[in-house]
Amino acid sequence: MSDILSQIVLRNNALKIGLAAPYVDTIEVSSTRKFHPAFIRAIKANSGSAFPKRKKDRKNPELVWRHILIINQPSRFCIELLQLYAQIDRNLSLYRLHIAFDLIQLYTGCTYDGAVEVLKNLLHLRHRRHSDWIYEYGGTTYSIYISRRKSRPYRNLCVYNTKPSSITGEDNAIHVEIRLERKRSVQAAGIFEPIDVLSIKPEQIFTQYCVVKDHRAKLEEITLRGITSTCENYADDAPSYIEMRVRALSRRIGLHHVSVYAKHYPDRFDRLEKWDCLDFERDLNWASADVACDDAVRELRSLLPPPRKIKPAIRPSIIRERL
Repeated sequence: MSDILSQIVLRNNALKIGLAAPYVDTIEVSSTRKFHPAFIRAIKANSGSAFPKRKKDRKNPELVWRHILIINQPSRFCIELLQLYAQIDRNLSLYRLHIAFDLIQLYTGCTYDGAVEVLKNLLHLRHRRHSDWIYEYGGTTYSIYISRRKSRPYRNLCVYNTKPSSITGEDNAIHVEIRLERKRSVQAAGIFEPIDVLSIKPEQIFTQYCVVKDHRAKLEEITLRGITSTCENYADDAPSYIEMRVRALSRRIGLHHVSVYAKHYPDRFDRLEKWDCLDFERDLNWASADVACDDAVRELRSLLPPPRKIKPAIRPSIIRERL
């Protein structure tokens, strides 16, 4: 991990901006059978957090269709537990998977604000419908506005920089998350059973679902032509006022985001060169489990036991912490 510029990409002659550290952020499994309490306790002990819920019938709340287990930041041992449970319960289905990338290092020549702009505005979700809307809420940019769709999307992409990194603990870390929201999309990534999660190749899955294209120069050309044309039609208005209105309209439409640009100018978007702007760590980072792991496993900062003071009591309490 060096602080020098990365090598120039031969395909587009563009410099990379930083190093991304990948990890599994969320896994959701479901079954027609209720999960055994001992199994849930084991999963909770070997992951950041986990909680079960039930999918009930809308008309008859007493009817339960599926039992769901949501697991955040699992360890490798947690994945092995899921695989063992899948051998017992053949109805176990891995139907949701979120792969996260934290930008843990910026290369020389790239600023923090510049990296945020690239990943929020120039990162495009592949196979995204042009009818989908970009949604920004609470500092997070979503590639698909789910509430505006009649059906749940198969995949989504979100970028934010308002929370600490789960790996380094750095505040306001730049976080990119690929969300596979259906079983078919999980299987399209080559994951058919829990053990397949261990063999995920981070760079491969990123390029499968995401592409970075810099459209800012082309968008500026379009904007300047629009300003010139409008000035000719409204010669009585001040050019500075016209420029302000044209740029504000472009921003309101959302053309600063490359996905909206692809919607309005699909041919020009296709002609843009792909920008390989990130380096990736070769392997996934995993949370440490209750059992001893080898030294190659990096602990996620969010899973470290919180510091707390032990009050003296008549009976000393037993405090269990992850190793």
